[in-house]
Amino acid sequence: MLNYRFRDFVSVLTLSFVALTHSLEAQEYGLSEGLKSRAVVTGLCNPSSVTFSPDGRLTVCDSGNGRVLVVKDGKAETLVDGFETEYWKVDAETGTKRFLLGPLSSVWVNDSTIAIANSGAKDGAETVMFFDGEGKAADGKPTNAVSPTSDDAADKGEGNLCGFSLSEDGKTIYVAGQGADAKSWVLAVDVESKKLTPVFSADEQGIEINSPMATMPWGSDSVLALYSGAGGKEDGLIVQWDVRSKKAVRQWTLPGLADPMGMARVPNSDSIVVVDNHWTLTEVLPKGKLAHVALPKAGGPAKVEVLANELLGPVSCAFGPNGDLYIAQLGEAFDGDKGEVIAVSGIKP
Repeated sequence: MLNYRFRDFVSVLTLSFVALTHSLEAQEYGLSEGLKSRAVVTGLCNPSSVTFSPDGRLTVCDSGNGRVLVVKDGKAETLVDGFETEYWKVDAETGTKRFLLGPLSSVWVNDSTIAIANSGAKDGAETVMFFDGEGKAADGKPTNAVSPTSDDAADKGEGNLCGFSLSEDGKTIYVAGQGADAKSWVLAVDVESKKLTPVFSADEQGIEINSPMATMPWGSDSVLALYSGAGGKEDGLIVQWDVRSKKAVRQWTLPGLADPMGMARVPNSDSIVVVDNHWTLTEVLPKGKLAHVALPKAGGPAKVEVLANELLGPVSCAFGPNGDLYIAQLGEAFDGDKGEVIAVSGIKP
């Protein structure tokens, strides 16, 4: 165990106190009858990912603060910090910088090793980094970066790596890439060799929707990828990719959802939940959604049941060992300290 510096120690105490204080406060967020919410951690800057370690520790990418936290028994502690951060958007007219991003996603590959996106680097320089315990970003073991894969002048290489998931056999990490729209790659990391490779291209399969945001193994031989599409437009899509052929085998549209960004499989079922950010570049609108989604076997329009319609910029979700759904959301405002993780209980298959 590494000793925390004083500021880290203060940060841990602050986050722990906030989590304990607010966990008792039910915030309904427009939840359907029978569902309840509670705050787990607040005071975050643009939280971008939630996942769980094999031993049940909630793991949060506090992206704008360039760190990854672990939360258990009401305590939030820094696992890895010191990641690069960059602003994703600059207003062309005013020059205002928006959406400070650092480590956008993480996934545990075993009880002690975690893979984290080094997404604060420039496009084409981003890597996936592996850590065997607490420490600094500089201590991680990186994959290669992925340079431009098309002739598009806007293609700077793969960037904003996000939406991590681990294959059932634990050998592969799937990654949603945000390179040029001319390819819209889902990438894969070979855990043993630490090689990062583009594997599924939407455009090569004639799929025009871009911006993959999340991935999920769907059995041993396929992967689901969630595409958010254009901001504010109901064009989101879930694509089932065959691991062997690298071809799209099914597609589902998401009626009623404009900016889907995260998904999780409902325990003991073949249905999923999706969080819809209700995206805007200038503010967080209190119109984010949580939806239960059933995927027809033949593809086509998914059956979407909205479970909440007043979330605050939800971007990622994961079910915990207790059956609750944990959601990372931007909160009342981005680029500050309003980000939070909430838990929703009562979701059924």
